[in-house]
Amino acid sequence: MNQERVVLVGSGQHARVVKYNLEAQGRYEIACFTTQDPNLVGSIYEGYEIGGLSNDVDKLREKYQTNKFFIAFGDMKRRKQTYEHYVSNGWEAVNIIHPNAIVSDDTRLGKGILIECGCLITPNPVIGDNVVVNTGSQVNHDNIIENHVYIASGVILSGGVTIYENALLDDGVIVTLGHSVGRNSLIGAGGVVTKNIPENTIAYGNPAKPIRSNGF
Repeated sequence: MNQERVVLVGSGQHARVVKYNLEAQGRYEIACFTTQDPNLVGSIYEGYEIGGLSNDVDKLREKYQTNKFFIAFGDMKRRKQTYEHYVSNGWEAVNIIHPNAIVSDDTRLGKGILIECGCLITPNPVIGDNVVVNTGSQVNHDNIIENHVYIASGVILSGGVTIYENALLDDGVIVTLGHSVGRNSLIGAGGVVTKNIPENTIAYGNPAKPIRSNGF
């Protein structure tokens, strides 16, 4: 059976994780990786060619005869910009969901989503575009996860939680029932959110307290 080919945008450590989940899903074939370093173009990474520079969308489409892509790097300052660059140039993001993730049937999924091995997505959440849910994390009932959110490993989002656009939740974060994390905010590893976190804020601790502006 012929599989659709996907350009993985990036070629660092997170790209290796994306490759693992994509191959386990068994739905797509990797066309190539990309890079920001011209010196790496044409080299081999994880068994596949680094086919071009990440922003050369027209050259990549012509070379690999596909318009399917996936953002395969974790840099929060670049993920949104790069995703929107591809979409605005006629590319289509795919979803990568590991077969050992549990995703409820009524989950409303956007595009360009990674849900890794061991994740649990319970009833009636909304997950936007270009969202990462890392290994073993839980997105519980009636959550809203906006576009470009990055959820690291072992995160637990209780019911009725809202995570606004471009937020990052580091390893082991817990967001308690009904609370929210603002746009462009970061919750440090192990933080427990018991009050709403405003936008553009870095917060740490148990309970999580704002420390400084995130500087976006």
